[in-house]
Amino acid sequence: MVLDINNYKDFLEYSEENSKITVAVGMSGGVDSSTVAYLLKKQGYNLIGITMKHWSGMDEYAKDSNSKTCCSIDDITDAKRVCDDLGIPHYVINLEEEFKNIVVEYFIKEYKEGRTPNPCMVCNRYIKLGKLIDFAKKLGAEKLATGHYAKIIEGCLGTGDDVLKDQVYFLSQVKKSYVDFLMFPVGNLEKSEVRFLAKELGVRTYAKRESQEICFVEDGKYKEFLDAMTNGEISKAGDIVLENGKIVGKHEGIASYTIGQRKGLGISYHKPLYVLKIDAKNNKIIVGDNEALFKNKIVGINLNLFTVDKVEDLDNLECYAKSRSRDKLHKGIIKVIASDKVLFTSEDMFRAVTPGQGLVFYTKEGKVIASSFIK
Repeated sequence: MVLDINNYKDFLEYSEENSKITVAVGMSGGVDSSTVAYLLKKQGYNLIGITMKHWSGMDEYAKDSNSKTCCSIDDITDAKRVCDDLGIPHYVINLEEEFKNIVVEYFIKEYKEGRTPNPCMVCNRYIKLGKLIDFAKKLGAEKLATGHYAKIIEGCLGTGDDVLKDQVYFLSQVKKSYVDFLMFPVGNLEKSEVRFLAKELGVRTYAKRESQEICFVEDGKYKEFLDAMTNGEISKAGDIVLENGKIVGKHEGIASYTIGQRKGLGISYHKPLYVLKIDAKNNKIIVGDNEALFKNKIVGINLNLFTVDKVEDLDNLECYAKSRSRDKLHKGIIKVIASDKVLFTSEDMFRAVTPGQGLVFYTKEGKVIASSFIK
């Protein structure tokens, strides 16, 4: 696709009315949030840059590592430099203690209980779009803008135009009362377009690489991190067994495995085996055939509602659901089975449904109806 700056006039057009509106921009130091700041400046908004400093854990599990997690000192410096380039104030809010107590402790607890956590969903609810919004309001901001590829659709969260980056999945636990305060200026763009605009506008971070998957753990260092944070408890060796209980191998700690995994099991067997279940109580990894990974019924808990006012309103609702951000939309029906628990039955099959991940419900148009965690 050949990109032309003239095709993005709507993103660059100045409005005098915007100068009356103060927008705080969540600045991570990356290309997306930096480009958001540039676009909003072009549009005439009165801007404030805010960067969250969170706990990285590097001092506790990787003292000799030369690598860094996101929201590092370098990222904070990049965010400040972008703000200086634009001539807008930049604030750093220290949320290390809150981040560790809420997000990191949740992350460790989930792994210890045999689930695969989704820390981004928890962080967005309580920290990034929780504490950050509270801070923005104290500074007098009327909106908080971020670089997420998402939209606000009829007062609810909705998917952005980049089909490869459904970030609304990770935002879906945000409190409904905060949605009206949010802006997603690049929700109508794809990543390639954002990088193009960043380069054209002279954004210093236009070529910066994507941030890693889990911001407080260095890529490939999950085991080291969890070992350090649990005094080795998480890496206690145990049996790898078939569904009938037959032992076929040994594992190196339950946190090293995830549902659907095939590679790295260290098993010599006459046919391929996949992780079907993680039994934390008995310290076992259950493996079996790929066919056993498919199911059309998923239970969701810890519900967060958007288009309905109470859980009962979800009962017998036809909608679509995802069990991971890059999953396709599965058509099905919701059945309420308790005050904070629902059963989603799909017309087709989900593969490798993973306890601890998000189960998010959408309309056909991509508007988030409700969000939950897989039980």
